[in-house]
Amino acid sequence: MPYATAEQLRLMVREPSFTADDTATAELLLDLAAGVIEEETGQALELSEDTVILDGPTKDDSRYHGHTASRHLLLPRWPVTAVASVTLTDDGDEDGQVLEFGKDADYTWSRDGILHRRGTEWPTHDRAVQVIYTAGYAPVPAGVKRLALRLAAGAWSNPERLTSESLGDHSKAWAADALGMELTPADRKTLGLYRART
Repeated sequence: MPYATAEQLRLMVREPSFTADDTATAELLLDLAAGVIEEETGQALELSEDTVILDGPTKDDSRYHGHTASRHLLLPRWPVTAVASVTLTDDGDEDGQVLEFGKDADYTWSRDGILHRRGTEWPTHDRAVQVIYTAGYAPVPAGVKRLALRLAAGAWSNPERLTSESLGDHSKAWAADALGMELTPADRKTLGLYRART
C-alpha cells in the first residue's frame, strides 16, 4: 500500500491537475516508493490485521549444546496494537488449543511484538503457533510519508533517470537503480526507527 496519495504527489510536484493517466502513474510511483521503504525496514508500516503461523521459538543455550525452548515468541511486525487470538497448533493444524490472554493466564503481549508465555515455554516444532494480531501505524509517520513522496517526486520529475548531460560532444548518463529511487544514508537512518526485529 502506498504511504501517500496521488493528490499529495501532485501538490508536491506543483502540477495544476492530473489526468487519469497521470494519477495512475503517480499511484504506481508511490507503490514503488513504498516498496523501497519496506525493503529497507523489512516490514510494511501501515496498520493492518495479520494472521500468521509461526515456528516455535528456540534460544541458544550452551549448557545443552544446542537449542532449548523459550518463553518469548517474536511476531513478524510491530508496533503491535492488538492480539485477537493465539492458538497452539499440532504441526500446522489450525484447530488446536486457543490460549487465554492475561498475566495470570496463558500469555501476554507487548507493543514491541513479543508474546510472553506464562508458566511454561512455547512449543518448539515448525508451524507451532497461529496468531491473529494488528500491527503498524495509523497514520503512517510523517517522516515515512515524506520519504515516499520525495522518492516518487524524483521519479516523476526525471522519468528517464538522467544523472548528467553535457552539451559539448553531447553525452548523457543514466542512473542504474530503478527509477532513481535510491535511499540516502540519512534516509536509512530515519527508517532504522521502523526496522523489523528478528
